[in-house]
Amino acid sequence: MKLQRTASCFGALAIGIVQVYLLAFCWAYIAIYNPLPSWLIGHGVLGVRLKSLLAVTDFVLSVCLSLPAAYCLIRLRPRNLVLYLGLALIPAFLWQNRLILSGESMGLAFSAFLPGILSELLVLPVAVFVLLRARASVTPNNSFKPKPLRGSA
Repeated sequence: MKLQRTASCFGALAIGIVQVYLLAFCWAYIAIYNPLPSWLIGHGVLGVRLKSLLAVTDFVLSVCLSLPAAYCLIRLRPRNLVLYLGLALIPAFLWQNRLILSGESMGLAFSAFLPGILSELLVLPVAVFVLLRARASVTPNNSFKPKPLRGSA
């Protein structure tokens, strides 16, 4: 049992590392070929509205891209899903924010990095929540079962 839990913990770590690598690869491609920013600018959406629309679409797209990793985490069947989410998030978070966390730049412009950090920390849990809700709505409700008639059995 302890070996299975250790293997699941290493599996969650591996899922987090692979997910951050694949997200970086996908976002490099999306940044080049995404027509949405130029389309919004062409239609006069500028300033805070542009940034907020792009932040929302980026978050939704990141959640969609994180669904395979969320599915893999759910398939590990952990008793404590929060622990496995943390194991998948912490290494990626530390790697992506190593320059921000390593010294003097932390206090200078932390508020500028806060939306990205929150998005980074919430993408995988939201994807897991979406999958759990989708799976719960598909599961049939077997709570109402008619009682057999007396004397028929």
